[in-house]
Amino acid sequence: MRVLQLTKEDFHRTVSENACVVVEFAGTPANQSGLDQVGDRHTGTVLGRVDVQAQPELAAMFGLSEGPALLIFREKVVLYLDKGEHSAERVEELLGRALALDMDKVRPQIEEQQRAEVALRMRRVCPATRRGGPIQE
Repeated sequence: MRVLQLTKEDFHRTVSENACVVVEFAGTPANQSGLDQVGDRHTGTVLGRVDVQAQPELAAMFGLSEGPALLIFREKVVLYLDKGEHSAERVEELLGRALALDMDKVRPQIEEQQRAEVALRMRRVCPATRRGGPIQE
């Protein structure tokens, strides 16, 4: 399986239309990276590469200003993002772990974490909370 060159024009469509997408952010043209070596073993997974220099807005969406980095989506959920080179063995391990997850259990955990983060942000901005509680009448 070949590694697709992803741009901001096709990135979201690729992630939305595929169950599992592994994206390598490359700072320079890649020379047979770990991603290239994994492709033939996972036919149901889409492998993509983003040239950080050519697609800086796309890299910035994930807090990246340079490569290399690896990003793994499963059912439109980011499961892994880390900077640095990733060997074929490491990509294989991460991909195996991502594919083994029960996404029906992962989604509620993510939703709960998001609710907790929103509650924490609300506490930071709510004047009544900063004063020590609701106004007593």
